[in-house]
Amino acid sequence: MHRETAISVTRTSPARRLAALGAFLTAMLAVTSPLAAAPDSPGQLRRIAVERLAIATEADGRAHRRAREMLGSAGFPLPAVPGLVPLAPRGEAALATDRFDLRIALGLLAQAFGHDDNSAVLDAQEENGVHAVIVERGSLGLADLTRIMGTGAVAQGNVVELHAPLILWHDAELHLNANEVLQLSRRHGAFILNFGRLIVDGAGIHGVGTQSPYNEEFAPFITTSGPGTMQMRNAQISDLGFGGSVKFSGLSVARSALDRPAAASFIIDSVIERVQRISIQAASNLTIDNNRIIDAGSAALVVQHSRNTTISANIITGKSNTNAIRVLDGAVGTVLAGNAILKGDRAGILIKQAADNTLVKDNIVWARGGGGIKVDRASCTEVIGNFLISNRQKGIEVRRSLDAYLAGNYLVDNKSAGIWVSGQPKRAVTRIAGNVLDSNGSGIATATAAAVLLEGNDFSAQFPKFFSGDLSPQARFVAADVTGETPIALDAAGPVPITDLVRNCESAS
Repeated sequence: MHRETAISVTRTSPARRLAALGAFLTAMLAVTSPLAAAPDSPGQLRRIAVERLAIATEADGRAHRRAREMLGSAGFPLPAVPGLVPLAPRGEAALATDRFDLRIALGLLAQAFGHDDNSAVLDAQEENGVHAVIVERGSLGLADLTRIMGTGAVAQGNVVELHAPLILWHDAELHLNANEVLQLSRRHGAFILNFGRLIVDGAGIHGVGTQSPYNEEFAPFITTSGPGTMQMRNAQISDLGFGGSVKFSGLSVARSALDRPAAASFIIDSVIERVQRISIQAASNLTIDNNRIIDAGSAALVVQHSRNTTISANIITGKSNTNAIRVLDGAVGTVLAGNAILKGDRAGILIKQAADNTLVKDNIVWARGGGGIKVDRASCTEVIGNFLISNRQKGIEVRRSLDAYLAGNYLVDNKSAGIWVSGQPKRAVTRIAGNVLDSNGSGIATATAAAVLLEGNDFSAQFPKFFSGDLSPQARFVAADVTGETPIALDAAGPVPITDLVRNCESAS
């Protein structure tokens, strides 16, 4: 929320500043390698802890251990367990089924999300025709699928393989229980389109088989739309999703702005492998917690046009050719807390395009081919208590964003700047407080950064490259107060009166 207020800070006496400067210069006389931090510095200890977590995660190749267990064992802060209320099964309501034209179902999605990739879905139905089974009302389980699907489902023990699409309408529910497995045949064009309730409790859903002979691109997917609800816990999900659209990305909750589901969706305590991506579009109050997400086909998680999404205590590993988590396009009030993103390309977390009031707290981003966290054209973002370590580019990057607040982060061994601020609006103030900067390419780099307010940042392991870019001439102010005991506001020209700075966001920080 935007509200213009004056910025207030605490101050330190000149005597304490001189004492700090003396201690700093004494320490620098003992330095033999300018950027060789002590192995027991706070930043390096966090780096070692993150590397141990990465090794443990790699060793747990089949993802037997839950994300929260692994993060807690490694000593990293965990967010509170979300208080979710699972839907109760509807019971023995009589089933009503029919045949439904897939072109109409896909058209409903196209009204909100466009026609991209619809043709691939239809091409893959060559053997099924354009009509699919729709469950109009009632509750069904795995064993019911062979009865209602006919030749479109093949059962073997507790495993059912769908050879055709399944549509759940508003008053229908599919409930999959522990040790049950639902397979979706790629060759036969199978998928689930859920406008009702999909509850997965300890079951597996997997894309299987060779590519469709009628469309090589198609892969099975699960999409929840309209008033539908999807709740998954203790699930095993794999090999879903294709193309670039939200609709068919693998696991999707994708609504129009007018849809109002009866209950919140969630994905918790699960293992998700080789899914193109998890897409959240125009949803509210959705939770993704305590999952192991492995080898995503593109971005592991994408949140767009949604409100109050919580993504917490997940571990994201394996192949990744783009950002692991994206919060985009007017997604408001998103919380990213306690996640670990280990390796992969590009920035681990991207906040962009009016994704305002996002809280990014206590996350780990390690050894990415890009940077750690990037904030671009988003207002009132808080980046607090994160561990941005050994990334190939910046630790935290802020561009064209009002009132970013960067506090209590560990920025260690990033090849470029620990913090980069550039292209800011004239009245922007970037608040940087209580961070530890250790052995980065530079501490803070700027290019047209407007005002940067510094308070309580520890540069003692960042000597001698405190600043780079147009803020470089102001490095003397850090050298005189290497732990930031006295707040100071700077721009490229020098100090800025703190009383002249204005803050436009409401925050508890």
